[in-house]
Amino acid sequence: MVSPRSFVMLVQWLYLGRVLFSESTPKECITTTIEFVRLADFCGVTGMETQMAQKIQAIILANPAPNTSLVEQGRDPDTNTYSLIPQHITSAFLLPNGHPVRRVLATAAVEGYLRSDKPKFLKEIREIPSFAVDLLMEIKKTLKTATASEFGVSFSFTDPLSGQTLPFVARCP
Repeated sequence: MVSPRSFVMLVQWLYLGRVLFSESTPKECITTTIEFVRLADFCGVTGMETQMAQKIQAIILANPAPNTSLVEQGRDPDTNTYSLIPQHITSAFLLPNGHPVRRVLATAAVEGYLRSDKPKFLKEIREIPSFAVDLLMEIKKTLKTATASEFGVSFSFTDPLSGQTLPFVARCP
């Protein structure tokens, strides 16, 4: 799908070597970025993939889920996916294997998958095989960071997106 804004971004990239983002909500900015990356991929334009993945990661980290009294650990298990919507997953996973945007979305979903019985994108994990595979690869990397407390009472891992050490289980009432 080509939107006028993704076309304008592609022209900016071709002529300026950079993309100017207009002020919008985090969800809209992520949507626009994914649209642009898909259009660029379709047209065979390269060189911005990592930069756009970093842009999405920065948006995700700057817009976490609000802390609620429902989460004893002080962090919602879906903190990293708060600004993401199912359309982002569906659209990004039409990009080629190994694309940095796919990787950042899979990385964002790791915490929710490890810390929640019903992660935000459970439906997409079940229905989009490429998303499930990328998520599994990111989980494998994350499990290498797992540690146990001195007496094995609690276990934690390093969140691959934020670098924070988090418990495996989020305690909710």
